[in-house]
Order: sequence, then structure tokens, then C-alpha cells
Amino acid sequence: MEWYFAYKDELEKVFRQAEERTSTFPAPFQQEGLDYLARFNPLREDSTRNYICYLLPFWLQELTGLPPETCRKLSLGNVFVMAHYLIQDDVMDTAADNRKTQLALSQLFYTECLSVYRDLFPATSPFWSYARTYIDEWAVSVTSEGTEDYFQGERNKVALKASPLKMAGTGALLLAGRADLIQIITDMTDLALLVLQMSDDWADWSEDLVEHSYNCLLSHISAEQKTAYCEGLGPKQIQEAIYVRGALASYVNIADQAVQQLETLEPSIHGLRSFAHSIAAELGEVAAEIEGGRSHLRRGGLDYWLSKNMK
Repeated sequence: MEWYFAYKDELEKVFRQAEERTSTFPAPFQQEGLDYLARFNPLREDSTRNYICYLLPFWLQELTGLPPETCRKLSLGNVFVMAHYLIQDDVMDTAADNRKTQLALSQLFYTECLSVYRDLFPATSPFWSYARTYIDEWAVSVTSEGTEDYFQGERNKVALKASPLKMAGTGALLLAGRADLIQIITDMTDLALLVLQMSDDWADWSEDLVEHSYNCLLSHISAEQKTAYCEGLGPKQIQEAIYVRGALASYVNIADQAVQQLETLEPSIHGLRSFAHSIAAELGEVAAEIEGGRSHLRRGGLDYWLSKNMK
């Protein structure tokens, strides 16, 4: 994880600044905000590590030549972007009793994001046009999940739910005078985000099935069975597809193809490539373990599999 450890000290500074800004929120949102940030602080053992959100400006640093303090500002903006949109997603997906509090906190995070980016980009900067595009992509993506099967139709659109995090990468390129690279870096980021989403969907498929949330793995299994998305699929059918028919192995092949495509694109962004490769490799290790279990089945371990998985 060189793509992370090389920037660990910088991330510590970024999150310290995020906490300082959040501590200025009106009561009672200081502690609410700090608790929410803690969930995503990669320096904490119990956090969810959304590395790409904070590391993208640092991964681009060799290309852009931006000073560390500018990369930290871009990363800080993305921390608040991430917090805002993750809360929005949570509110859309659940009927929690604290929705009013969540939405208010979300707006406070978004205000901080705007404050950070206004210090870097004047009102006339093309940054704001790009930011609007990314927000539009997010809006269409999150409202289309129930009707569009992007993983089968337009796989590149799977990444659009995370489009707002591209603000930091695009901002870095604009500050460096490299607007000519925005489209290719966007394409590369989308490929990495696709792999990340595929990994998340492997981890979350059972929860997504219950909540009727779109899931790339469920889409993949549906396509292999030549049915509409999730048609006739319950937990046992999905477990059978994964543990008996090897659906995860073919799923990993798609992630590997995305990584290979990313590695052919120039300019080479080592951190982004390494990040996507490590995510796909972790998913591949799980598939290999399951394949080993399938070999056990072929040697007569059906009862063992049933006892472990068909519950």
C-alpha cells in the first residue's frame, strides 16, 4: 500500500484541518460532524477507508507539480465533498429517524467544501463548470439505479455515483495548467472507481438484496443466468452462483479487465494504478479461496458447503 503510506503524514494534516473546521459548526453539530468524519478517517483502525477521495490530488502531484499545501487544500475539499454526498446517499437509502439532523449536517459539510474551493478557484474559473457536471452526473446516477442496469449496459456509468470526488483531481489539473488532461484523468478515475464499486458490492450484496439497492455483483449473476436484474434471485440462489458455479471468478475477470485498461492509459498515474490493482487483487484472493472450496466440493464436500452457506 505504498499509494497510501507515502502520504500518511499529509492525510494526518488534512484530517486535522477537517476536524478543526468541523469544530466550528453550530451546536449540536460539532460532535455530530466529528463523529461522522471519524468514520472515514483512514488513520483510525475502525474507519471506512475511502482512500481515493483524499489521495487523488497527491497521486497527481508528480504530474501537476503542485506544492504539498495546495494538494492538502484540494484533499480537504474532497473530505467535505465526500461527507456531504455520503450523507445524501444514506438519507436516500434509509428511513432513519434522524434525517433532519443528517441533512442539516450534510449542508454544513457542503458549505465547508465550497469555502475551501472558493479559496482556490475564482468564480470565473472553469472549475465550477466541471463541478456542476459532476454533481449532475451524481444526481442522475443515484436516481437511475432502480431503472438502469449500468453494469450490463454502460459499465462506465457505474462510477458516476462518485463523480463529485473528481473535483479535486480536475482542480489540481486546472491549477497546474493541464486542462488538456482532464478527460483522460477522468476516464482513468472512473475505471478505478468501477473496480472499487465492484469490491464494495461484493461485500454488500446481501444487504443490497434486502434493501433493493443496485449492486454490480447481483447484476452480474442475473446476466449469467440470463434473467432481468435480480429476477428470481434470493440469498440461496446467489450463494449457489457464487460458491458452486464460480460467479465471483468471472466477476473478478471484469475487474481485472478494468485494471488492465487503466494500465494502458497515459500519462501513468502510479498511485491510481496501484490502488485499482490492489482492490482487484483483494477481490481475486477471495475468488481464489472460493475456488478452493469448490474443489473441495468436487471431492465430496457438498454437505460441508451446505452447512457453511445455505442458512
